[in-house]
Amino acid sequence: MKSFNHFMTIPLAHRGLHNQQLDENSLGAFKAAIEHGYGIELDVHPLKDGGLVVVHDTNLKRVTGVDVNVETLSEEDLKKYPLLLSKEKIPTLKEVFDLVAGKFPILVELKVEGKFNPELPSRVLKLLENYPKTDNIAIQSFNPYAMKYLKEKDAPYPLGQLVSNKLDGQSKFVCWLFRTLNVLKISRAEFIAFDIKYLPSRPVKRYRRKGYPILTWTIDDEEKLLRARKYADNIIFETVNIDK
Repeated sequence: MKSFNHFMTIPLAHRGLHNQQLDENSLGAFKAAIEHGYGIELDVHPLKDGGLVVVHDTNLKRVTGVDVNVETLSEEDLKKYPLLLSKEKIPTLKEVFDLVAGKFPILVELKVEGKFNPELPSRVLKLLENYPKTDNIAIQSFNPYAMKYLKEKDAPYPLGQLVSNKLDGQSKFVCWLFRTLNVLKISRAEFIAFDIKYLPSRPVKRYRRKGYPILTWTIDDEEKLLRARKYADNIIFETVNIDK
């Protein structure tokens, strides 16, 4: 495995192909992405009972209207907090895997809160043991130690470093590590997912010349789309027509 070809050629729908009727990171949004022939980017948090939940924020207020930390919940608890638009249950990663069944690319972002704990990447690897062995899984995180851990475990999936030049709450040194891509010396990631707001970037250009695949996010208007096509290899997108 370890082929990244599909992630270089098939655009990735950011948190699924969501809209005013379909919530982000919902099974409905993922089905819509598949129906349009797109890959999927999604976010994963650990649940307290050992499961994995697909949601972006740690706090569910924005997507459910309820002020609760998702990592304090069990899979059974998720039924109590339907998504605001569709009233769907927040999906587990297993439910998304069952839906996609290896047929389309899934880019899994590990949402590491606070100090790195190997529990989250370990659970993802365990779940993937029963997933179809295709080239349609890649894993990424802002936390370089999550990628380093997976690298040391010989994870058979492409591993990516998420990067932005601005990281709220981080020290000047950490921001420098990311801006210069020196963070790759920690993560040893095999591809870079770079914030479109800061492209073009000299470090990104340098790594692209070395052969590193470059994804960019979040492409949500025509100007960003044009810039992404010039400075990156593929896009993570939402709310923009990419088929023109």
